[in-house]
Amino acid sequence: MQTPFSSTRKSATLLALAGAVALLTAGPAYADFTIKPYFEFKKPRQISLDGDISLDTNGKSAPYFGAAGATYVFGFEGISQYDGATLNRNFIPPDTMGAVGRTQYLETSNGAFGVFDKSTGTRLSLTADVAFWAAAGQTGANGDTRVLYNAAAGRWVVAAFGGNTKDIQIAISDTDNALGTWKSVKYEGYAGLGFGATADYPTLAMDTNAIYIGTNNFAPATSGGANSFRGTTLNVIPVNSLFNPGAPSLAGFQQFTTPYVSGGPGEIDRGFAQQGINSRTPRSSGTVVAASLSDFDIVGFKINGLTPNSAAGATLSAPTGLGETAYTSPGAARQPAAAVAANRRVVDAGDERISSASYEAGGRIYTLHTVDTTADGVDEARVRYLVLDSSTLAILDQGDIGTFGYDSYQGSIAVNSFGQVVVGYNRSGLDAATGKISFMARTFNTAADGKLVATSNEILLKESLTDDYHNGSLIGAASVGRQRWGDYSAVSLDPSDEQSFYLIGEFAREYNNAAGGHPGGTGASRWGTWVAVLNVTAVPEPSTYLLMLFGFGVVGATALRRRAAQLH
Repeated sequence: MQTPFSSTRKSATLLALAGAVALLTAGPAYADFTIKPYFEFKKPRQISLDGDISLDTNGKSAPYFGAAGATYVFGFEGISQYDGATLNRNFIPPDTMGAVGRTQYLETSNGAFGVFDKSTGTRLSLTADVAFWAAAGQTGANGDTRVLYNAAAGRWVVAAFGGNTKDIQIAISDTDNALGTWKSVKYEGYAGLGFGATADYPTLAMDTNAIYIGTNNFAPATSGGANSFRGTTLNVIPVNSLFNPGAPSLAGFQQFTTPYVSGGPGEIDRGFAQQGINSRTPRSSGTVVAASLSDFDIVGFKINGLTPNSAAGATLSAPTGLGETAYTSPGAARQPAAAVAANRRVVDAGDERISSASYEAGGRIYTLHTVDTTADGVDEARVRYLVLDSSTLAILDQGDIGTFGYDSYQGSIAVNSFGQVVVGYNRSGLDAATGKISFMARTFNTAADGKLVATSNEILLKESLTDDYHNGSLIGAASVGRQRWGDYSAVSLDPSDEQSFYLIGEFAREYNNAAGGHPGGTGASRWGTWVAVLNVTAVPEPSTYLLMLFGFGVVGATALRRRAAQLH
């Protein structure tokens, strides 16, 4: 059920308990529109410890091969922090991201990009991010990279900070070979007040009309001052401009900036970390969802008047609060941390922003984010999924993934034309036997009424090698500051087989010291990434299947005919 924004407005008391100080810009203040204090600037950090040895990978985790017909059929290690260090690009967190193409899997992380054979997991290349962008025609890189594969065009799309964090740069591959040539374009994401501006946390989505990049805008009030939140920008770029036969361009491009003025007449809450909806369904509008700036809710709105050639005449609809079940922001995630008790709750599970891609299929939108639900009465993180009506944004279903005694966080989701859904996420807890940070998955079918029906229990994809993840501090010591995890993960659909889903998430590698196989090292655990392939073969309920047959359009009907042939 949709609700107006004010229905779940947080109280000033709750903000005070959270240790809030409003982030102010010019303009009068509204007591009932104070931004959440934990929405902040999240630039990745390069680390170096005296005497630290991070160049020897000490071998990769062995690939996983499942039994024939198993849901979890294949898994392999992606880029690790040790890999980045060999390129002098040693960053935390990794900003884990990847996508599957026809023959390859392309992973991007803070500091390094990797291309893998999607069938064997063999790494075909490892490149520093600055080298990738230089080859594509740009100078410098600052991370926060996202990647998608456009199956219709057979091209890859990569977007990230520019060398200056006020800029966003986009690279498009010339072919479907990620090892081939790329071309790029750059634009100013946020000019700020003339100094220190950052177009932070760029998101990425794509439909038949446009590519959507949302940014959170930060800038100091004075030169050299602290960054403060200044609002958001939604960048809408026509697909034909980016995928033209020559170089990508910004023709027909439009930016929608929503300034944050700390209240005042006409204040609009279009959310934080605006995430466009990926869709293969042709229509003249796009959709965006985002965590409300001030409510414990998700807000949604439309971009109307789009064509594949231009967004110049597009307009935004008014934002609408979706009316989620009550929740609060998640706290730090637990881990056993047998060696250092103080590290048992230092892993930053993120906040309630939508950190991963969202998808539309069959007239429904599928999205998720991390919450601390108030319904169970326990202080634990959960991954909350939402199924929305794509036209009205009404909630058709919502549910929380998680188990008592564990935190579940950094989730990602994808759906195929059958309404089959795969969710990947991290889970951790205090239990010494099962509490290590683990990369998990769940699978679902979509029923005729839009409800998700579970088709698996939790699937363990990869368990961390340590129970005491902390990064950038000495071994045996308490962690230095919060330990950022993520900041995101990804699930992508195999363009050659839509019942195969590729998931990527983070896990903790061995300690960077002698005991971990790195003589001379003094640091604690380092991050690694894991790619898993799930095959979802369950057939939807007959009523659901019939509904999809009439509702999915040309793309869905083609896929259903293929599936029907398989069933005979």
